Amino acid sequence: MARMIPFLHIVCYKWGTGYSAGEVNILRAMVQRHLTVPHVFHCITDDASGLAEDIKVHDLPRNLPGNGPKIFSFSDGFLGLGPEDYIVSLDVDLVIVGSLDFLAEQPQEDFIITRHPNRRGDYVLHGAVYRLRAGSHRHIWDRFIANPYGNASRFPGVNGNSFSEQLWLEDQIDPEDWRFFPDGKIILFRTDCRAKEPARHINRIIGHVGLSIPSAGWGKARLPGAGEAIVSFAGQTKPHNVLSRPHNRLRHAPFVAEHWHL
Repeated sequence: MARMIPFLHIVCYKWGTGYSAGEVNILRAMVQRHLTVPHVFHCITDDASGLAEDIKVHDLPRNLPGNGPKIFSFSDGFLGLGPEDYIVSLDVDLVIVGSLDFLAEQPQEDFIITRHPNRRGDYVLHGAVYRLRAGSHRHIWDRFIANPYGNASRFPGVNGNSFSEQLWLEDQIDPEDWRFFPDGKIILFRTDCRAKEPARHINRIIGHVGLSIPSAGWGKARLPGAGEAIVSFAGQTKPHNVLSRPHNRLRHAPFVAEHWHL
C-alpha cells in the first residue's frame, strides 16, 4: 500500500462579498463526508461571522490586490506550521463528489497542483486545489509581497480580478518542478461536465447565417463519473446558481443538490 500523509491542514480563503459563511460551511461539510484522513479545516478571512464552530479562523492579510491573499499559504510560518505539515488549499466554489483521500498521496512531493488542458491542448496550472508542504517554495510569497501591486500589474486576472495567483504560480515555479494530482480527479464544470453542450456545436454550423440558440436550454450538465472527486466552478457561475435552473448560458446541474449541502 502506498504511503499516505497522516494529517492534513485544509485551508480556504474568504474575503469581501464574493462568498458567504454558508458556502464555507458547506465546503467544510463536504470535506468531512469525503476525507477519511485526519485533518483540521482552516478559513483565512476578514469576517468570521457565521462560520461553523469547528472551523479554525485566521486573519486575512490586508490591502492586497486581486487574489493576492491566496499566496499567503506560501509565507514563512504560515499558521505556525512546520516542514512536517501539509497544507491543502481549496477554492470555496467546489462541489466534492468523491473520495478526497488522494490528497494525502505522494508525500514525497513538496507541491502538487491541478492541471487542465487549454484550448490549444497545452496543460496549464489550475489553482482551485493544490497541496503544499509548509515552508516550501517560500519565494512565491516573498517575491509577491515585496511589490504586490507591481506584480499584479504584470499578472492580471479575468472578470475584473486585478491579480491572478494562478499565473503567478506558473511564473514562479520551474515547470520541471510541477507535480500534478491524477488527471480526472479534479474537473471543471464549464468544460468537463458539458455544461454548454450541444448548442455551441450547432451554433458553429448556423452562426454564419446570423442565428444562435442558448446552450443552457438543452438538457442538463452531465453527472461526474467514477473516480472524479471535485468539480471546480471556476468563473462567474457558482454551484448555487445551477442547483435548479440554467445560469449564464450554462446548464442546470442536478448533481449539485445531491452533494453541495451541509
